[in-house]
Amino acid sequence: MTEYLHEGRVTVTEITGYTHLSGEATSYFLSKGDRIAVISPSSLPSREQADATVDGLRAWGFEPVEGRSVCPETRTLTDCAADFRWALEDPEIRAIFCVRGGYGATEVTDVIPGDVIAAARKPIIGYSDITAFHSAWSSVGLPSIHAAMSGAFMGLPGECAEAERRMMMGEIPSYRCTADEFCRKGTASGILIGGNLSTLIATLESPCDCTKTDRPYILFFEDVGENMQHIHRYLTILRNHGILNRARGIIFGEWTELPGDETDRYGASRGGVFESVEDMISRQLLTDCDLPIAFGFPAGHGAVHYPLLMGAEVELAVDKDQYRITWSGKP
Repeated sequence: MTEYLHEGRVTVTEITGYTHLSGEATSYFLSKGDRIAVISPSSLPSREQADATVDGLRAWGFEPVEGRSVCPETRTLTDCAADFRWALEDPEIRAIFCVRGGYGATEVTDVIPGDVIAAARKPIIGYSDITAFHSAWSSVGLPSIHAAMSGAFMGLPGECAEAERRMMMGEIPSYRCTADEFCRKGTASGILIGGNLSTLIATLESPCDCTKTDRPYILFFEDVGENMQHIHRYLTILRNHGILNRARGIIFGEWTELPGDETDRYGASRGGVFESVEDMISRQLLTDCDLPIAFGFPAGHGAVHYPLLMGAEVELAVDKDQYRITWSGKP
């Protein structure tokens, strides 16, 4: 039986307040009663997950509208793309809420042009494989919400769920988190880009590659089910593309379900011993990076998942004992 390890230390996280976005961004977010498309452009969800999402959004005061191809096992890429295009182009739909991640989002972004996303001008909510859409939204200058999907209504801690609901309505939480010995002090600002590390790699050099932005940026990464070698490989690709060194700051989330029975898990083939993924990243990949770095932000595939506003201006401030993540109020 495979043993899995969870490398997301318990990061004490406090919401210190909420920022209301200003200017044109105020009309971008939601009000009670707004219609939200419920789709699943990645892997097939269960009926239970889809129902929990629809019921949960209704309980939050919205009007969910389920796409045609959320749960049918016979659905095709064409069906998923049709649901996605409907969600974008229906003028009565104000936002897009994804039921689950998994795999397949990059295939959908391949057949939906960026100008369709830009013209729709509506937020998308999700994470994991939905990172492909976060990248597409950031590429056309629109914010998106990295947050729990059906899990928001199936056991997510109440404070996280409430922060997600409020973010959908344009109220953006500010976070204060405990820092550890791997965090690096400093202050930086830029638009927040990234998401699931392995999914983001698949968007590089594509039309929806958010790392091609000409704006200063702060990176965020998390992943699930990837061993240390894979994480090292993905971050090496980003370093070799200059993406790590161009960043103003980096926020690392949680690394969950790491295979725990690998003989080379701690770098034995290189004569090194890495106590954790954080240790490996710090010693192998960030030696030339002079920028603020935060580790352990509770967002990703763990039980605690705080929402993040992607593609919007954020400030990262890292001190010895804590770090703060604050959005400026500008898109």
